[in-house]
Amino acid sequence: MQKNFKSYILRGLGIFAAVVVLLSTQACGQAPSPAQEPVGKTQPPKPGKTVFLDSDGNEISNNEFVDIRMANFHAKDATKMALLEDGTVEFRLQAVPQEGTLAPPLALTTIDGRTFSADDLKGKVLVLNFWFIGCPGCLEEMPKLNAAMQKFGANWNVLFIALTFDPIPKLKRFLAREKFDYLMVAGAESTLNRFHFTGYPKNIVIGKDGKIVYWRSTISAWEKFDSVIQAEIDKN
Repeated sequence: MQKNFKSYILRGLGIFAAVVVLLSTQACGQAPSPAQEPVGKTQPPKPGKTVFLDSDGNEISNNEFVDIRMANFHAKDATKMALLEDGTVEFRLQAVPQEGTLAPPLALTTIDGRTFSADDLKGKVLVLNFWFIGCPGCLEEMPKLNAAMQKFGANWNVLFIALTFDPIPKLKRFLAREKFDYLMVAGAESTLNRFHFTGYPKNIVIGKDGKIVYWRSTISAWEKFDSVIQAEIDKN
């Protein structure tokens, strides 16, 4: 009887030990190491620097990005964004459709009686500003437009001309209290309409070959504005 009791005890301990080993083996197989990554999955790159590109893929400043994007601010925005493998966020802009096209021929008369025929303007760099007296954005940029004219205006190859639909008497009253150094053309609605633009102000540079090389609304990147004018002056 005592021998049988001992055999039952030993058999029970053996079963208990086997169960413990089995459970411990299953637990180890189900709990992955904290350092393990899920097989076949990669982590997306973390956003890094932001890069702005023009339509040709040239890197540009944030200010120039804003200027190009708002050049035709009533048009649908076609900016493309991409996240590169290294985490760089890339913005690529659409081309400004007016740039590279021939400007309409101009014949202008300023408020002080100076006349410019199409032949007079041929071969000149024309820096144009379209504005009107009640336009806050137009008034805000006038000091910097004046500064650009002071910088380049002595060169006989470049003309700075502002066109408005405001009549001559109203424009003269405005200029008696405000400084705007461009050559002034008043009552120019028919000429303005030939450019088929929307929204004021509009800043345009026409090269010596008669093509539009710069088409913007308000300007943030003034260094770009200056560099375009200088580049066109330097052309033969």
